[in-house]
This record gives sequence, C-alpha cells and structure tokens, in this order.
Amino acid sequence: MKDRSYKYTGRKEHKFGKGSRWCKRCGDYTAVIQKYHLNICRRCFREVANSLGFAKYR
Repeated sequence: MKDRSYKYTGRKEHKFGKGSRWCKRCGDYTAVIQKYHLNICRRCFREVANSLGFAKYR
C-alpha cells in the first residue's frame, strides 16, 4: 500500500467544495464570495468594497 500522507505528496487538488476556491487577493480558502465572479474572501471584500462600487446601507 502506498503512503498517501500529504507531507510527501503535497496538497490534494480539489475539484469542488471549499478547497477548490480561494481568495484571489490573500489566498485564504474560507468564506469566498463568488457572486459577480469576485472570488475574494469576506475580509478582503470589506476592505475593497467601496472601490468596487458597493455601498453600505446601514
């Protein structure tokens, strides 16, 4: 049986799910906003939302 630990083989390529999408700005894999093909995480979105043309109503 082959040793399939990620220590030696690197990161597994994901075709779908959370591991397949990453933030194009910081590289994080959590909470990625895909709407309008933004592909940035929620933390980066808060930083650049005004420059992208999004307005905060509250």
